[in-house]
Amino acid sequence: MNWWQTFFDQEYLCLWAPFLPPEQTAQTVAGIQAALKLPPAAEVLDLACGQGRIAVPLAQAGCRVTGLDYSEYLLDVARQTAAEAGVDIAFHRADMRDIPAEWHGRFDAVINIFTAFGYFESDAEDQKVLAGVASVLKPGGQFLIDVSHRDRLARDFVARDWRELPDGTLVWTQRLFDPIAGMSGEDLAWLADGQIHRRSFRVRAYTATELTRMLTAAGLVPTAYYGDWELNPFKFDSRRLIILSLKQEDA
Repeated sequence: MNWWQTFFDQEYLCLWAPFLPPEQTAQTVAGIQAALKLPPAAEVLDLACGQGRIAVPLAQAGCRVTGLDYSEYLLDVARQTAAEAGVDIAFHRADMRDIPAEWHGRFDAVINIFTAFGYFESDAEDQKVLAGVASVLKPGGQFLIDVSHRDRLARDFVARDWRELPDGTLVWTQRLFDPIAGMSGEDLAWLADGQIHRRSFRVRAYTATELTRMLTAAGLVPTAYYGDWELNPFKFDSRRLIILSLKQEDA
């Protein structure tokens, strides 16, 4: 079983949600809106939508949002959050390599946020994701992808450290970075309820050059590169790599 099939559950939210405060989410959503410049009631697919952190505020802003994720737990959280916010979002459970064929040509935009790309065992499998994105976009539709900047990951690499959760739990992090395979990951361990809990993840960290080639091969033409959600230009020391692409009219 692959790590991503079991990783995104209640423990995932406990580990990461405290470091994604509402003001950061608001800035991300504002950046998405500014980059895409979508018309009212635009059809948007949030690919790997998780707990609806981005999907719900986009729906509140007037977009017609569809969310797709593999984690049934996070989708349940997303549905509850959407209901509490009074917005109608269709959430679907699926592997992101298997975007439903009936969605062909449906969306004005697809978003893939917070390094929710590079999960699979080969570059070819990741390429399938981009092909699926292109298939469900309308001609001229937009794809916005947000991943960690590989060069910055390498520059700031710290092999191990601790971080503290709001409840005082200390999480031990052992990091890895393979510059040949282009693979980044973490092995996590913490003590809770008298037991040691462990989690691991591995993500393919693509360079801007690699991701540009993959997007182009899928019929998605990169038009802008940003380094943060204030939409500052992407530079060698940017923390994020955010690429806006357009679907070719004949793709």
